[in-house]
Amino acid sequence: MRFFKARIAAICCIGALAPMGCSFTASPAEGLKFQPPAGWQSSPGIMGFMQFWRPPSSDREMLMLFKSPKPLATNEVFSNAQTQGSLKDVQIQSRRTIQICGNQPAAYVQARGSSAKGGDESVDMVMTTTHGTSYFAMYVRPIGAQPNPAAELALRELCAKS
Repeated sequence: MRFFKARIAAICCIGALAPMGCSFTASPAEGLKFQPPAGWQSSPGIMGFMQFWRPPSSDREMLMLFKSPKPLATNEVFSNAQTQGSLKDVQIQSRRTIQICGNQPAAYVQARGSSAKGGDESVDMVMTTTHGTSYFAMYVRPIGAQPNPAAELALRELCAKS
C-alpha cells in the first residue's frame, strides 16, 4: 500500500510540474506575428521572457526579443543587467514614436554601444505594448555592417496574432 501511495504521489507531482517545465523554454514570440530571419538559429526561450537568434555565419549579429512583466521606459532597457552583460556604454542616438501593426504605437530607438566581444555595435530597438504586455525587440550588428532587411522587419512585428 505504501508503494502504491508513493507512486500516485510521484505521478501527481510529475503531472503538476510538467506544465511548468514546458514554460521554462517557452518563447516570448508565442502569440505574436514576430518572425526572425529565415535560417537564423534560435536559443531556447528563457521562461517565456527572452529569446535570441543569430545568423549561422556570424556571431556579431543578433536579434533579441523580450517580454516584460511590467511596462518599461526605453532608458531602463539599456540599464538592465541582462543587456549590460553583452552590450555596454550604450548611447541613444535617436528616439521616436512610430506605428506598427496598422495603428499600434511603438517606440523606435537607435543606439550605439560596445560589445563584450569587442567592437562598436549598432542597435535598433522597437518597444510596444500588446494586450497589456510590454515587448521589445533589438537588432544588434557591428557598426558599418549592412543591416539584414528581415531582421529589421522582425522588429516591427510585435503584433498580436489574429
